[in-house]
Amino acid sequence: MSDTSNAEQLIGVLIHKMESMDSNLLLLKAENEAMKKIINNPQQLLKKMGLVTVATPFTNDLSVDPFRGDMALEGGTLLKSQPGIGTMSNEDIHNMSWEQIHEMAMATKEA
Repeated sequence: MSDTSNAEQLIGVLIHKMESMDSNLLLLKAENEAMKKIINNPQQLLKKMGLVTVATPFTNDLSVDPFRGDMALEGGTLLKSQPGIGTMSNEDIHNMSWEQIHEMAMATKEA
């Protein structure tokens, strides 16, 4: 009699474990569907992250802005076509004043 009660108890435990695994699986499927909806809409994902969209307006004093790439340059981009720019480090560029940056832009525009 103890063998049958042990077997029944084991079967009951196994059934309970399978039911809990099944409910966990259904929960994971529901979470997966919710994640798919979020991933399919990147703006909703960014909004949940707390980010907002912002557009930077074009400058008013220049008809074309070479830093934005709206100027047809032979080298394709401003930095690649600027002679000697490859020798500058990031620190050198960050230490430049606004006057130097505008001078570099105007020199590129005139070239």
